[in-house]
Amino acid sequence: MTASKRPTWRKAAVFLSALLLLSLGDPRPATFAAGCCFVLAAWLLRVWAFGHLEKNELMVTTGPYAHTRNPAYLGSFLALVGVSLAAGNAENVQGRLVWGLAALLALAFFLFYLPRKFGREYRRLRRLFGDEQVDRHAENVPDFFPRLRPWRSGDLRSFSAQRVGENHEWAWGLVLALVLVLVWTAPVWSPLHGVLG
Repeated sequence: MTASKRPTWRKAAVFLSALLLLSLGDPRPATFAAGCCFVLAAWLLRVWAFGHLEKNELMVTTGPYAHTRNPAYLGSFLALVGVSLAAGNAENVQGRLVWGLAALLALAFFLFYLPRKFGREYRRLRRLFGDEQVDRHAENVPDFFPRLRPWRSGDLRSFSAQRVGENHEWAWGLVLALVLVLVWTAPVWSPLHGVLG
């Protein structure tokens, strides 16, 4: 079993947190629709990113990588925001609890997940492509929150739907759609629905 496939306490905590978030879901039409928009934007950003990425083959600086050095992580964060927005509401304790739990997950994302991922990712990029390329990208493009105008690195790489498939990203659209279905139907299937009023 490879390191990425091995179960860890971090993966278990993420899975259990996601399950709790879904189980507590008490959606309302307006916030659910807004959350769906965030999730769609998240998935499209990830598709755009993986349509430019040839992992471990070259230093990618085009497409979304000209706006942020980590568009896939930004997409994951937007998906978390979207699912959380869709699952909660401001009308009752349970809906507000969903948003409170989501705020804690977002805090953990920024305080623990991203720094750990950035450390590993940047070490790997330096090993593969050298300090000069990595530093040049870092000097012109922010880590996470995107710059509005793309940085022109001189690379002319364009989007490829084939690369999206090679990076296994198409299926995440179905996964995110299933998550939203579970959010919308949580009042029917979840034993936690209504327990907090």
